[in-house]
Amino acid sequence: MNRNVYNIHILGLGFMFVFSAFITASFIEAIVFKDFNRNGIDSKTGFYSLAIIYVCLGLANWFSPAIVNKLGCKFSLFLSAIPYTGFVFCMINPYLWSVFTLSALLGAGGGVIWTANGEVIAKNSPGDTKAKNTGIFWSWFNTSMLLGNVFLYFYLGNSETISDGQRHVIYLVLGIFCAIGMFTFLLLAPSGTQSGEEAGNVPVREPQSIVQPIIDAAKFCKTWQMGFLYGPTVFTGVSLNFWSSVFITIIGNVFPNRSYLALGGICTGIGEISAGFIWGRLTNKIGRHGVVMCSTVINCCLYYLAFISFPFDAATTTASVAEDNPIISSNIYLTLVMGVMLGLGDGGFNVSTYAALGTIYEDNPAPAFAVFKFVQSLIGATAFLYCGHLLLPYQLGILAVTCLVGCVCFITLERYPAQILVVTGDEHQD
Repeated sequence: MNRNVYNIHILGLGFMFVFSAFITASFIEAIVFKDFNRNGIDSKTGFYSLAIIYVCLGLANWFSPAIVNKLGCKFSLFLSAIPYTGFVFCMINPYLWSVFTLSALLGAGGGVIWTANGEVIAKNSPGDTKAKNTGIFWSWFNTSMLLGNVFLYFYLGNSETISDGQRHVIYLVLGIFCAIGMFTFLLLAPSGTQSGEEAGNVPVREPQSIVQPIIDAAKFCKTWQMGFLYGPTVFTGVSLNFWSSVFITIIGNVFPNRSYLALGGICTGIGEISAGFIWGRLTNKIGRHGVVMCSTVINCCLYYLAFISFPFDAATTTASVAEDNPIISSNIYLTLVMGVMLGLGDGGFNVSTYAALGTIYEDNPAPAFAVFKFVQSLIGATAFLYCGHLLLPYQLGILAVTCLVGCVCFITLERYPAQILVVTGDEHQD
């Protein structure tokens, strides 16, 4: 195995362990805090914690390129994984101050860890190997949606609450996962050097100022293409809130068996993983706009099923189980199907939006992705602030409206010919 491929595998392995811990922890955070219910902590604390994470992630996104440029990829990855590990371990015996402080630090680390990830892939993908190496990384990363939840399912069994003892074991194991991933990053080797003519054509990279990414992104914010992309970007932020926390919280408030939380996470993960394969193949046949239209249909069907099968207080109740009566009886098998639909629908929008950004801003994609991540994170954070207070029909209404608006914006953008759509270097410098 050559050094470049080795580095991509090490990167993916590290992300798999770190995010197996974080994704599982964030899935069940609100329910864990609901069962804990002391030290000033309740179910809404979980939503506020996630809001803090995504606000700080969105802000850190602007400064992370300069940090990675200063520290290098290996140590940026290692240091940014420390707050992830601390956040997971603090759940063993949580206090309000520790949860919120580590949420803020995790969000800041999140901006750095993802920027460093992109740098490692770029530096270890000479020639036409970027697509293959990106695929290797995502194959490792996507298993993080399953690994932690599989452990959770077998460990919780038929428990109706998560006891203190169970919480200690869950977060100890997840914390060890995260620590393994953190130290895995130190195994990264210097990227393989290019030789001959190829190496001579690579420009020397000058140090980047902290404010430069903000200046660059401000220019991209004003392009008309980005104006259309705000629609689907806003939806992905609202959807992020629903699939990463609210959906699992609903399961915990409707079904007393706590192992169902893990099943919901596994099915959502299956949907997200499948989205990469299914929509990636279909894009060549039906286009990006066709993928977004199919995703919109799946999402709207999902929201209708959630509306009729879950109690209206399923996301907000402080009782042991939701007290409102659903239109039809709640069914765990239908709920698990909805989990797969949720992953497929969200994945379709993300795959298409990422592809559109990469195509439209191919000359200089980094600032465009920074704008996307910033808007998505702030919208997600806003959704985490209201989701513990709004009844489910209102949340589903917001999801449906933003999904339809995002679909219309994306289809409108895709109708423009490529020669008009692509932003050249001259345009974004004006």
